[in-house]
Amino acid sequence: MTGNRGTAILRRAVGNDDGVSTCGIALITDVSRSLASEPLFARLAGQIVDALGRRLAVSLQLFWPQDKQHATAEFESFCRGLAHALDLAGVNKAALEITLTGQTPQPAAAWQIRRDVLAAGPLNIICDEPSMSAREFWLQLWDLRAESNVRAAFWPLVTSPCPLLTAEHADNILPGLGLQAPSETAWITATLSLNDYADSGGELDDAALALALDDVFAKAESAHANAEWPTAVMQHDAWMNRRLAIRVEGLADYAKRCGLAPERHETLQRLRQILLQIRQVLQQCSQQQAKAHGILPAIDLHNPAGKLPAGPQRDRWKSRWLSAVEQAAVRHRNMLVLSPWALFPRGSADLRWMDLLPLLGLADACVFRDRPDISGWTINEFKHFHRRTWALMRRIEADTLIAERL
Repeated sequence: MTGNRGTAILRRAVGNDDGVSTCGIALITDVSRSLASEPLFARLAGQIVDALGRRLAVSLQLFWPQDKQHATAEFESFCRGLAHALDLAGVNKAALEITLTGQTPQPAAAWQIRRDVLAAGPLNIICDEPSMSAREFWLQLWDLRAESNVRAAFWPLVTSPCPLLTAEHADNILPGLGLQAPSETAWITATLSLNDYADSGGELDDAALALALDDVFAKAESAHANAEWPTAVMQHDAWMNRRLAIRVEGLADYAKRCGLAPERHETLQRLRQILLQIRQVLQQCSQQQAKAHGILPAIDLHNPAGKLPAGPQRDRWKSRWLSAVEQAAVRHRNMLVLSPWALFPRGSADLRWMDLLPLLGLADACVFRDRPDISGWTINEFKHFHRRTWALMRRIEADTLIAERL
């Protein structure tokens, strides 16, 4: 590795456009309840119209907490009502992203209704435990694989590099970015391609990479400090969790440039070490911010001493907690974001690169967009890819729960 090309590469990678942006609004609603209450539906439609009118990206997660028997009919009625409201306001119906979970309703019917009633905009489908073993679900998703606006997401977990913070359930998709995250959470997003820091022979300029990470982090932090979040819930989340989504791309492109075969363990280990280095740089940046401006408010909420009665036991827990905070405190709950599709070389869907999926375990959250052309996959290959990723996520989730209890 060398650092003598750092300045030139940094200019090429970051450039004049800082590439940092504020996420859109990820809303959520109970469909049956919204249809049963005209004021509730009108308030939701008004919120969507207002946001789209201000050119904000909007996604809407629809769910049925109880009776799912009539989900397809209710989904169509809901979409017709929403289409009427958006048409009256003169806003683009296709700009609204719709997010559904599992088989409620089934993907084929959901896409037909979305396309015919609400225009052919993005339809995000979050896979859940029951859908993972449902043959019809996978048949329908596979049939829709050529539809670029139909996106399957399968990483319902958001973690933190700070061991004092628990994992969160990711029940929604952030519009535009395709990040699976909790509803109405506030994120600043940025992208960095690893391939920009390697020469034609695959030699990585780690000095330039570190400079670029510092630069992207500083710009994302500045954007967070100056962001105007559109809802009170997002404002609170921004203050409480200060989330960044720094997306690292080009992993497989870099490996290919190095002449590394995806099925070799050396390839996985090399990329893992690079990602660990990136995580360390980002964590150090956040820790420096915590020392200068204060720790993340969410960390204080997890202080176990506050739940104990006054006395020696509480004092011991308080002392242990303060010691842990001193070592691990950060100012940002989430930072590193990866995509399963970034583990394939650009323009390739060669299934051998699926062996890099364990790298997702180093991410705080996952992004599901910019999928390569997978039309050549068989249905069994399609299912295997998604189920293997799901199994990896569940193992990480189990490890996280064990760590929290310890």
